[in-house]
Amino acid sequence: MDTLIELLKETTAKFPDSIALEGDVEGRGRVRLTRRQLCGKAAALARELMDAGVKPGDFVALLAPNQPEWGVGYFGALLAGGVLVPLDVNLREGELANILEKARPVCLFTDASEQERASALVDGLASNCAVLRIDVEREVDPVSSLDALPGAERGPGDLALVSFSSGTTGTPKGVMLSHGNITSNVCAVLEPFFAGEDDVFLSILPLHHMFESTGGFLIPLAAGARVHYLSSLNPRLLVEAMQNEGITICLMVPALARLIHKRIISNVDSLSGAKKLVFNMLFGISGVCLSMGLRVGHLLFSQVKKNLGPNLRYFASGGAALDPKIARDLLILGIEVLQGYGLTETSPVTHANPPGAPNRIGTVGPPIPGVEARIEPVEGGDEGEGEILIRGPNVMQGYFENPELTAEVLRDGWFHTGDIGRLGADGYLTICGRSKNVIVSEAGKNIYPEEVEEQLLESEWIQDVCVIGRKTSRGGEEVFAVVVLDPEADLPEEDEKRTALADSELKRLSAHLADYKRVAGFFLWPEEELPKTTTRKHKREDIKAILREQPEFSVDDF
Repeated sequence: MDTLIELLKETTAKFPDSIALEGDVEGRGRVRLTRRQLCGKAAALARELMDAGVKPGDFVALLAPNQPEWGVGYFGALLAGGVLVPLDVNLREGELANILEKARPVCLFTDASEQERASALVDGLASNCAVLRIDVEREVDPVSSLDALPGAERGPGDLALVSFSSGTTGTPKGVMLSHGNITSNVCAVLEPFFAGEDDVFLSILPLHHMFESTGGFLIPLAAGARVHYLSSLNPRLLVEAMQNEGITICLMVPALARLIHKRIISNVDSLSGAKKLVFNMLFGISGVCLSMGLRVGHLLFSQVKKNLGPNLRYFASGGAALDPKIARDLLILGIEVLQGYGLTETSPVTHANPPGAPNRIGTVGPPIPGVEARIEPVEGGDEGEGEILIRGPNVMQGYFENPELTAEVLRDGWFHTGDIGRLGADGYLTICGRSKNVIVSEAGKNIYPEEVEEQLLESEWIQDVCVIGRKTSRGGEEVFAVVVLDPEADLPEEDEKRTALADSELKRLSAHLADYKRVAGFFLWPEEELPKTTTRKHKREDIKAILREQPEFSVDDF
């Protein structure tokens, strides 16, 4: 299986009539596609693309929310020999237009919910671009017709997908991934994380992102599993889906793990005195057993697991750092969260904790089969820490029309990730932070915001925090925290008392950090959420820009 077309053909041959993709779509109810239907609809769409003049190697953009037909668009573009450009429906028009101007697609796929916006975007382009719907009825082509389509001639080294960064100005950065890059990642991840026909994946992360499109779409497709799409992150709907759809595996970001943890702990706090005492005793016993390598949480807290999802095997967390305390607490309760690591440039997975005993909380696990990692020391870093370098068949071809940036990150066969980590003797990787986010103290010490954020989020009063560097008069930076207080906590109403509470909490929690890592200043964010990407990462530059406009700061502070 060297290309994505071969992946589609093989899974269709093995599991032709099993449900591949399903979900409730507004106005249409429950939509289900077997692998045979997915394959046939994608082939029919590919023929429409060819009739519209699309040739092998042409770019085809896809603007639609998560739904079963997203896969029709994905494979429709590839079967026509095209190169897919997946777009984030949450981007503003200016950001989308910037990507489309750079990519110059010859066709834009969309659905009923995005058709009006898609047409307006195409009208504004300098080049010709057709618009086709992925969610309309089509006569299904027979599977045997795939070999007659241009996509069947594409090889593992041919470009399959370009994932673009967003922004209304500047040149979008496009990550070029080949058929071989992506299929190698699918095969490598399936080896330690066996999934099969009995598995049901819950898809809640955006499909334009490589973590979800590889891990939550292609992997279950290849394994014979079923994917259930959830259109909302409403906690009630999520739990209902977990219970009613037989969900066994779900990809998540750490923010969701924190939400699940918070809901469980809140329910415990509402228990009567005797029940709460019993819970705490069992929690302590399970924790001691876990430290000895024994997992008893699923036995002691079977009701907790049943209330969340009786068939759940594990959550897979990516996109940002997972708080080890939350992962451990959930495992004590019998709920396993597997943390992994990767980047869009690596298709995306490079490391992952396997389920069961090999899952080592606090790390992102060992490299997946076929992938190598090493650490290159950086100035100001602690001993054993350095930039993470990756080598393997999953590493991108380069950045679209940007040979200079490509040469900067791809050197001597290694991809320089820009992330900082340390490797254990057994190859397990621990992430320390992102080099571009690093705060450099006056003494030249490197401070990784993620480490400080993890410590501060232990407060019951703090819902979210973003740590950035604030410039000092002596040329270095000090740790500055942008804090969102928990609106559900019993907070004082007066602003002065809220500020005093935050100050006290930050000092208390900072005391557990080295002197140079302690919070030197903070700002209480007036809204309930900080600016974030669709994968729940802080938009640090947007936060800094907003801070510069505040009367108490200057443009030189951040």
